[in-house]
Amino acid sequence: MSADSAEGRTGNGQAPWSRRRPKQAAALYVVAYIAVAALGGWLVAALGAALAPYLAEPVSAAAVLGLGLVVTVIAAVVLGLSLLLVLSICRIRTDVSKEVIAILCLSVLFPLTRPSVFAFLGRWVGLPEAGARVAEALSVLPGQLLIGNTVLIVWAAFLGKLVSRIIKEGNLLVPVAVVAAVADVITVFWGIVKHVTETAPEVAETFSAAAPVELPEGVYAPILAFVGIGDFLFLSLFFAVAIRYAMRPVKTLWASYVVMLVAPLGFWFVPGGPGLPGLPFIAAAALWANWRHIRFNPEEKRALAVAAALVAAVVAAVWVVFHR
Repeated sequence: MSADSAEGRTGNGQAPWSRRRPKQAAALYVVAYIAVAALGGWLVAALGAALAPYLAEPVSAAAVLGLGLVVTVIAAVVLGLSLLLVLSICRIRTDVSKEVIAILCLSVLFPLTRPSVFAFLGRWVGLPEAGARVAEALSVLPGQLLIGNTVLIVWAAFLGKLVSRIIKEGNLLVPVAVVAAVADVITVFWGIVKHVTETAPEVAETFSAAAPVELPEGVYAPILAFVGIGDFLFLSLFFAVAIRYAMRPVKTLWASYVVMLVAPLGFWFVPGGPGLPGLPFIAAAALWANWRHIRFNPEEKRALAVAAALVAAVVAAVWVVFHR
């Protein structure tokens, strides 16, 4: 996989190919994403079967570590390709009407590639058997999970790109990132995401891109099992803002990539919890990557300080309410 090595020109004075032809780059990343994920899943399954005697009692540490390393590398490559796909979509020149059309088309395509949507919709409207039959009838495509992942990522990328249009200057990246991070923390630990994860985990899984490989029993790898649609949406928003206001989109991508690789280690510190909110990590990466392009006058700094105090007060109030 490749991306712009710098924000400027290449050695011959031209912008990198992925920037000059973002449509072709996006198509290439889609194919690469599906191919690497499919081949990686097959490889891990084959290795897991071959190493099964060494993963049982007595366990071979070399087999566990080796297979865990393979899974980690595959997941890291697939995650990188997904971020490159989102950045390429953000580079495509579109207007609002084209983005809305793309979102509507993908909204129709998504439940066809993720038929579980019909299963839980059937339960919500009181027709669980009908919903289950529709979901079963549509679960026929080979590699449907990977296709669903791809549609979800592209869908979220266009949603984030459309939402980014309300941001009229680069400085607004700061309040948007902070509010998104705080909202994600509240919803994951105390709000709707926590409720959905506990009562209907299949809904959360449906609207997330799953890791391309399934860990054999007894093997651990520090990978993100699921990346939610909201994470991809805000990644797209941050990329689109960075592109529109001549900031650092490529640096934003790689900073986000690094924190998303490191974030799974946080699960060690929140065992048994509802999951780890991803947006605080992604938002921090986006702000760090673009900080030199953000300038505030004294009045704006005072307004941000007041807003930060209000956000802190809201978070504290929510924490007190839910821990009484």
